[in-house]
Amino acid sequence: MHLREEVRQRLGLQVLFDFHDIVSAVVFAHEHGFGALELNLGNIDFVRQLANKQEQKRIRIAARKYRVKLAAHAVEGPSLFIPSPKVVRCAVAEIKHLMDQAKEAGISRVVMHLGFEMRYGMNGDRLYIHEVFPDFYETSIGDTLAELKAYARGRTRLCIENVGGFRFDFVHRIMDRVLGGSLGFCMDVGHVFILPREKQKSELDFFKRHQRHIHESHLHDNHGVRDEHLVLGNGTIDFLPFSQMLANTDAFLIFEVRPKEAALRCLDYFNLQIAPRL
Repeated sequence: MHLREEVRQRLGLQVLFDFHDIVSAVVFAHEHGFGALELNLGNIDFVRQLANKQEQKRIRIAARKYRVKLAAHAVEGPSLFIPSPKVVRCAVAEIKHLMDQAKEAGISRVVMHLGFEMRYGMNGDRLYIHEVFPDFYETSIGDTLAELKAYARGRTRLCIENVGGFRFDFVHRIMDRVLGGSLGFCMDVGHVFILPREKQKSELDFFKRHQRHIHESHLHDNHGVRDEHLVLGNGTIDFLPFSQMLANTDAFLIFEVRPKEAALRCLDYFNLQIAPRL
């Protein structure tokens, strides 16, 4: 199979508010030529369906029937940087619960955020807690990611997205140690592009070093200032080099734009402007 066709089979869309039924979203993806579908669990109906054993089976059968690969985006908000082990345990339990559901529903990727950390004003500047207690956070984040990696084995592949605390240097050191197998990345291209130039280069170098661990990617456009989630081609991102990089991974390439009609425009743009150059 030509690389271009292999990549096309990994193109997908993220669904949030367009559907109340996951199987209907699977059928929509199939009918419009998408090979992958990411479920954003900000949708309460999706959460309820994944908690139901019969619905899990129905979703798994539909995905197999229509040949649509499934991913799920965990609920945003829980943070591994909260300085309370009890609160962090709640976040870990929620991710584990989702991974159990993913196994039953045939979801092969689970995307999660590490969360954000509070910054405190100090003499006209700002200070992160991990800068004051580096040993605590190095141990806490490292142990938590190792635990989640072990739990994901045999259930799904857990993908850490490049947002929030992902970008701390000490987190990169931890990931250098624990990446592989059931733990990898979701590379959000839009998130890379809004960084200052030097930080863009640093983050891309990190991803290139761990390219084989990128198992999910979010594609959406912006103008380099803020996270706009625009249709591809409506901002200033050159998606070709990112696409060439991702073509040599097993990553699902997910158009993270809304509503669903925006994803169709992204697919057209990809097929016309990017795919012929892969």
